Amino acid sequence: MRMSRCLVVTGPERMEMREYPIPAIGPREMLLKVEMVSICGSDPKKYQGTAMWAVEWGGMPFPFILGHEMVGHLEEVGEEAGRLHGVRPGDRVVVEPYIACGRCRYCGSGNDQLCTTRHTYGFSRSCAEPPHLWGGNAEYLFVAEGSKVHTIDPAVPAEAACLLSVIGNGIRWIKTRGELSFGETVVILGPGAQGLATVIAARQAGARRIIVLGLDRDRLKLDLAREFGATHTFTVEETPQIEAVRAATDGEMADLVVECTGASSSIALAPELLRPLGRCVLVGSMGGGKTAAMATDRWTLKELTVRGGLGQAWNCEDATQILNARQVAIEKMITHVLPLGRGEEGMRFFMEGRPDCIRVALRP
Repeated sequence: MRMSRCLVVTGPERMEMREYPIPAIGPREMLLKVEMVSICGSDPKKYQGTAMWAVEWGGMPFPFILGHEMVGHLEEVGEEAGRLHGVRPGDRVVVEPYIACGRCRYCGSGNDQLCTTRHTYGFSRSCAEPPHLWGGNAEYLFVAEGSKVHTIDPAVPAEAACLLSVIGNGIRWIKTRGELSFGETVVILGPGAQGLATVIAARQAGARRIIVLGLDRDRLKLDLAREFGATHTFTVEETPQIEAVRAATDGEMADLVVECTGASSSIALAPELLRPLGRCVLVGSMGGGKTAAMATDRWTLKELTVRGGLGQAWNCEDATQILNARQVAIEKMITHVLPLGRGEEGMRFFMEGRPDCIRVALRP
């Protein structure tokens, strides 16, 4: 029986290497040999056992295999899966994080990220359940029916390819949820991977001004934001944020704010940076269940719109085009690469928040 080495979260802040059998592949399934997987900004909460999803799902699904941002080569492809996805063994692909049931009202409207099954790679199912290989932190990933895959050019660096869903997120914050029009101004709060992906998407969408606000320790990220297309970058220690945006926009302020930090102070700042009728996208579920005070009169008097942003459903198609075009050095967002066996070390290093670290990736 063939086995796959896997990095397994066995309990809060505990990982170990285990082996699980590689399953037989059905007609609508596939098997991916993982080339590289990155540590997502949401993974530390799962590793610590404090992810907000655990409350909804009745607890953490220990033991489980993290990893939902991965690229690899298809080793086995079921006959129906091959026809549906237009792929064959040997193809290099990225697998999207969500596994859609295809039957609920959300999947039917193209909102796979809200599927009522809430099934995703890298967290939602225990690896104690066959077919075991539910996460990318492993040599092999079981690609279930309901998955979406995207073919990646062999010339694209693995460090860029594994971030396809992150770029898809940026496109969603800008295009789908933010509804940015050509020539508008966007302010991005936080220059981490989500913020940098949003810069790329805003540039592709034709934003007139792309303003990124970060901390002094974010200088590496702010430099990369400039390279990716930001027109203005500021550190909050050096320049008051409201004054910085006012000066950069000649007093007009922003049409769209994308809040990528989850910090209550940053969320409270958003309405002050927006012009009347402006929009704000609050990204993902990075707050870990925290609450933030909002000055409702500011939102009301300016008639502002605030929207949540969870995931990249139906935006990875555009992200694939950006990756395969090789016009942006997306691979620079991966600053550190470790072998899979040092994955827990990589997780703890990532959680330190060092100024020289943007994203950590693992190579099985």
